[in-house]
Amino acid sequence: SLLIKYFKKNNYKVSAITSSNTLKKNFFTEDYVCKKIDKVDYYFLKDKKNYSLYSFQRILSWIDFEIRVFNFNYKLIKFKPDIIYVSSLSLLTILNGIFLKKKFNAKLVFEMRDFWPYFLYTTGKFSKFNPAIVILGLIEKIGIYQSDLIVSLIPRIKKYLSYRGFKNKKFLASTFPVNKKIFIKKKNKLILNKKKFHICYAGNFGFDNYLEDLFDLISKTKNKNFEFHFFGSGSQKNFLKNRYSKLLNVTFYGHVEYENLHSILIKMDCLIVSFGYNKKYPLFGYELNKLNNYLMSSKPIIVVGDKKNLLSNRGKFVFVSKKNSKLFEQKLL
Repeated sequence: SLLIKYFKKNNYKVSAITSSNTLKKNFFTEDYVCKKIDKVDYYFLKDKKNYSLYSFQRILSWIDFEIRVFNFNYKLIKFKPDIIYVSSLSLLTILNGIFLKKKFNAKLVFEMRDFWPYFLYTTGKFSKFNPAIVILGLIEKIGIYQSDLIVSLIPRIKKYLSYRGFKNKKFLASTFPVNKKIFIKKKNKLILNKKKFHICYAGNFGFDNYLEDLFDLISKTKNKNFEFHFFGSGSQKNFLKNRYSKLLNVTFYGHVEYENLHSILIKMDCLIVSFGYNKKYPLFGYELNKLNNYLMSSKPIIVVGDKKNLLSNRGKFVFVSKKNSKLFEQKLL
């Protein structure tokens, strides 16, 4: 990862323990594989795969991975760590982080990449009082309490920590770093009708992207000059493709690697970010992986959702803050 490269650049000793799913080719039978990448020892632990983002299988995969992390032979690491840095999509990893903090008498940094279980119940797919949600909430609180520093890409992390009962916790809110090397024009096979106005969404198709709200707006637009392009993958993609299959001005594409996305975005006339209109819970903002790519394309960016979802200093955006198809169409024009 980029963070590990920065650590190494500043002469820190670094070892990383991660999932085998981060490898492009992860067909191995051993419990782990050690690879030296850029002079850093990476220990890839065998992990389950082929599960939906919002499924019980994902939880089982988390548990299986954490057992492997707990049982890992830490004598393989060639130094005594001063800092344990936990950065995982699985909330359960923070428990291993606490264990390693005690084991090595180290400082613990907790990078909260997502707000579990907050995002699970705010989608409406799970009850706030579901036993699994309650347990995950307890684990998150223990993790925050035991950590020496909270790092997050969520802009209003201080507000979230306060919402969870931690008003004086040390934190750092960051943005995704800009890698200028990937913002170069590359050849691609995408051919667009120059007579049309092309609008692009690139990203995940998950419950928390609220793409149904966006598709509802698209379905009610009357301007026949609009062409909508959707790039990405996710648990809701097939559902959306089937439900809105009658929209002739919508085209779905597969996942595009981050370094190849810029060449597609610069061909578009406008880009879209979707947060939906769920106002039942507080908004803490988002820092999107694709946002730098969007901004570097120098295209107008339409945001479907409340202005609180993005900080004003991240760029200039055009917000459609009400679920109104006429307003949506006017903003596009």
